[in-house]
Amino acid sequence: MAIRTIGFLHILPIALLASCAWGQEEVSLEQAASRIAPDFAPAYQGRQITVRAQIAAPAIWASGMYYLALRDTSDHGLILRGEHDQFSGYEPGDWVEVRGTIESRAGLPLLAPTFIERVRHSAPPPPKSLHLAEAANLRYVGLPVEVSGKVLNIGPNAGGTMVQLSDGGASLRVFLPRSASTSAGLETRVHIGDRVHASGLLTQYAPEAPFSGGFQIILASPGDLKVSRGVVFFSPLIVTAALAFIGLGASLWWLRKRRAEAQYRSTRTFHTLCEEIIAASSPPEIAEKLMTVLPSITQATGAWLYIFNRRTKSLHRVPTVADPEPVAVPADTQPGDLVNGAAACFQNRAQLNIPDVRRSKYLSTRTRQSPPRSAMIVPLATQGDVLGVLEAGNAGRLGFFSIEEQASIQHLANQVAAALKLQEQRAIREQLFRSEKLAATGQLISGVASELQAPLEVILHLSLQLAAQLASPPREPASERDLRLLAGEAQRASEIVSRLVSFARPEDSETRNFDVNALLAGLARFREPEWKALQLRLQNRLSPEVAFVLGAQGQIEQVFLNLLVHAEQSAAEAPAKTIAIATSVIAGRVLAEIGYSSPGEPETNDPFAEGRKGGEGASAVSLDVCRTIVNSHGGTLSFHSRAGLAYFEVDLPLARAEASPETGQTGTPGRALTLMLVDSDTVAQRQLLGLLSVRGHRVVPAAPEEAADLAQRLRFDAVLWAMRASGSSSASRWSEFQERTRDSIGAFVLVSEGYDAELARSIEEGGNFLLGRPVQDGDLDRILRRIGARGL
Repeated sequence: MAIRTIGFLHILPIALLASCAWGQEEVSLEQAASRIAPDFAPAYQGRQITVRAQIAAPAIWASGMYYLALRDTSDHGLILRGEHDQFSGYEPGDWVEVRGTIESRAGLPLLAPTFIERVRHSAPPPPKSLHLAEAANLRYVGLPVEVSGKVLNIGPNAGGTMVQLSDGGASLRVFLPRSASTSAGLETRVHIGDRVHASGLLTQYAPEAPFSGGFQIILASPGDLKVSRGVVFFSPLIVTAALAFIGLGASLWWLRKRRAEAQYRSTRTFHTLCEEIIAASSPPEIAEKLMTVLPSITQATGAWLYIFNRRTKSLHRVPTVADPEPVAVPADTQPGDLVNGAAACFQNRAQLNIPDVRRSKYLSTRTRQSPPRSAMIVPLATQGDVLGVLEAGNAGRLGFFSIEEQASIQHLANQVAAALKLQEQRAIREQLFRSEKLAATGQLISGVASELQAPLEVILHLSLQLAAQLASPPREPASERDLRLLAGEAQRASEIVSRLVSFARPEDSETRNFDVNALLAGLARFREPEWKALQLRLQNRLSPEVAFVLGAQGQIEQVFLNLLVHAEQSAAEAPAKTIAIATSVIAGRVLAEIGYSSPGEPETNDPFAEGRKGGEGASAVSLDVCRTIVNSHGGTLSFHSRAGLAYFEVDLPLARAEASPETGQTGTPGRALTLMLVDSDTVAQRQLLGLLSVRGHRVVPAAPEEAADLAQRLRFDAVLWAMRASGSSSASRWSEFQERTRDSIGAFVLVSEGYDAELARSIEEGGNFLLGRPVQDGDLDRILRRIGARGL
């Protein structure tokens, strides 16, 4: 509550300047008692205002004047200052309309009335019971309160008697003004160490700025300070009070526990939302998640996502189920009387808070549901580029979002910007991949046409021959051999067309298990007629063992087909005219080799590069694209060449079995983990990335210098950090990263060259793990299973 009050104080000067021209104005008690940071002086000091409130307690005399407490239905307070005659005839419970001027006395806002009129009467509420720590708050100044505490000090001062109370580490002053009725008796009745209960008016006495301290309670009479001394016997009343106190303590403990659990759930929900935003596949999915989840972790009742369209130079609101209508906001709105808030935030690249949408010059795009009363708009910035804005609004509350909520929403905006940038890069990559694939399809059409020509000519010849036999006497029935030959050629032509259509069709990116040996065998059968036409010999050394790989079968199929087409084009020009296909399964990985006889000198590192024979017959898909596809599946693609021979090697990780036959235990932990992989060696990083990905975990690779920043933006179950033997910089970075992220990372796994048992025991005693290279499946599964068990 204190944070929201300070946020209100920061924007209040703007509201005051806007209302100066109206002279005397009607305001709420919250506004009348508000302060201006940083010195927390009364915001309406010297202003003539009108308020409507209820008299909360009888007038109290102190320091030569009377104080009359006012309160409203929202438990906001304000103190009237005046003479006895001004307040005579009014009693607690009266609702009054008061006009006057706001004054400041030692930092305390006081209303000096010029007119008081009774409106109605109702029962006054009781004093507000507060803990000493709660009472020392600007929020409750001007309200009748009740507190309890232990007397630390008591003594007279210039205006009366001052009592210092303490409870649970918090302290507060209680002041009894000196008068004819209160001049004696308090110091003899109350002693240091007594437990007392005080009931009075919460005020301030802070002679110097900032006026955010000096809280004290003014008593109307000595009887408002009651002493609760201990007794030497037990009575039913004491037992009942003790039980009530124990019950109250248990209730407070239960409430505090519930509050902590609620905060923990909110934090988990926030982190989960950040992860889901990064993993989202489209802007509408992000907008839907924000609209659904954000109200549960902040005071926002809605969220709207605007993305900048470079072609139209406008901000387009992403449609959701709640707001499906498309909305476009010009991003180059010129400054004027009314400016769209989303456009202003996008232009200024700065956070924008709108405490009252209806009275602000910044417009908020109306929704088909209730429009927001207050709004917060933040830019979607990433890598120095602003992709749009995120607007969060509250349909029922005026004012600012709290500081914590502002930070959370800004963090979500950064996550959204990063997700949009990833989606944009993914779309560009897929478009490039698709265009190259279509170009390769065009290259294959000529070869497919020649392949189709032979079976179609046979089909035509047999059809004419059979028709002639049936038409000319004597009519001979068709022989079974001719019919089978006709059906076989037709089936061959159908397979060629189906393969071409399958290759040109948009790729299914669904991840599944497929057999690499079966895939290569099918491709060999598909290209075999072409190889026979080119007089190429095939050496088939495919392993009979099943080799399942987890990934997108269509993408890997395209890679192999592209390599085979290049191999046949090169082998056709060589004297040996040989193509070899071989596979082997070693250490949980499958190695596929496609070799061919090459003409002349060894080929370059990129055999697909244009320029060989003028670029004719070369594959349209580059080797880099093929290598990117294989790397995304956790594998590697390499090319080797020497005089007369060249071959490709594709190394892919095998898919994990569901259970180990020896132990009966699953090969993967019980839940998917979010892991950060830090390794400066890209080859080793890809290998370990493949091992983790096939186990179903989400892995984010990162450079050592980016790891700390990434750990602040995402929640990771563990960080795998590869330690290199080259110098001490790697060790120092590792130590610095571990110290900075110790509280936010669940576990640390140090990946080192080799395995040291003593080092492993020392690291595991601190709750972390050591993983040696070469990585063993059993060690990796054991560590992942223990990390996964920590989050259950």
